[in-house]
Amino acid sequence: MKFFKLSGIVMLIAAFALTAFAKDVKDEKVAAVVEGKKIYMSEVNNVLESVIARQGMKSSQIDMNSPKMQQVKKSIVENLVNRELLMLASLKNKPEDLEKKVEEEYKRVKSRFKNDKDFENALEKNQMDAAQLKEQLRKNVLLDSYVKNIESGIKISDKEAQKYYENNKDKFKQPEKVKVSHIILRTGEKAKYENPEKKINEIYEKIKNGKSFEEMAKKYSEDGSAMKGGNLGYIQKGRTVPSFEKVAFDTKLGNISEPFKTKFGYHILKVTDKQEAGQKTFEEVKSNIKEVLKNQKMKEKLNAKLKELRSKYDVKINL
Repeated sequence: MKFFKLSGIVMLIAAFALTAFAKDVKDEKVAAVVEGKKIYMSEVNNVLESVIARQGMKSSQIDMNSPKMQQVKKSIVENLVNRELLMLASLKNKPEDLEKKVEEEYKRVKSRFKNDKDFENALEKNQMDAAQLKEQLRKNVLLDSYVKNIESGIKISDKEAQKYYENNKDKFKQPEKVKVSHIILRTGEKAKYENPEKKINEIYEKIKNGKSFEEMAKKYSEDGSAMKGGNLGYIQKGRTVPSFEKVAFDTKLGNISEPFKTKFGYHILKVTDKQEAGQKTFEEVKSNIKEVLKNQKMKEKLNAKLKELRSKYDVKINL
């Protein structure tokens, strides 16, 4: 669903989805009220915990009372309010196949578990039953359908895209880049060989004497690229360590470098393609531009709709 990319709406939709499998524990404190529907701090905290977890952190590592975290909480509350407002609007525009879609979503969620017992245990752990889960999924389907209906009416012409391209050409400059493959032998604590420098030179001599670079990479290289024959794809200047970058850009197309060292270990590098800096053509970026413009218009439409709904319904925020 492309509308998930919209920066101002991401948390709104994510917050709604998170509640579909969240514990129904009501913190007595009410964060907001939308047309009589209370949004409890427990729901805000559930979303916050999930946001923190997605960053690979734990709430115990963060000062939850810091000004920054208070701002995050306010943002979550605003998005939960927006969710409820869109929910109210979506109830008046129910899709004909609503129940069919709910059943499909229910089966999809259930299929994530190995068996019925694991599924039932998950429901119990989250203090839910099947009926409550279906009700949450019903809300998700309604909201999804409503937002997609708004999105479906947005069309971007080639003329609009061309104008954006002409006004933002700097965004579509193609930097110089090279496609490289490498063989790496680790040093220090991660070293596999007692003398990795000696070993890399032995591998280099084998390649000079006719052995396939790709086969040597698969056999000896000590990173994830080994299974791909050492292929690292394209690199740009400023995106890797200077010592590796210099060899990559100095080596001629089709050539293999002599062994060299970086902080990661000893390398042999092969350049398989070079692309000079230049300007991407309109045709190359047209579809991406249309996506950007569509997202902008979608955000504007949703913001306008939310403004309209806030004037229509009673909203109280307590933070």
